[in-house]
Amino acid sequence: MEFLLVLFICPIIVLVASIIGFYLVGRRWFVMPLLTFVVFTILTFTVFNESFFIWVVVYTILSVIVSLLMKFIKK
Repeated sequence: MEFLLVLFICPIIVLVASIIGFYLVGRRWFVMPLLTFVVFTILTFTVFNESFFIWVVVYTILSVIVSLLMKFIKK
């Protein structure tokens, strides 16, 4: 179950949250990647173990990519 959460559910949540957050925040594309990093880092130490931090970096990079894509699409 954890495997499905890490590989499918969390990336979908990050994608949707990055798109919605980009439209709510506006021109500040860096807010959602920063928020993604903070939230998943907290989850690393409360819900998961320290090895989940690799996924925190991956999800943050995914959020940066989505936010930058949204910035260029919006222009």
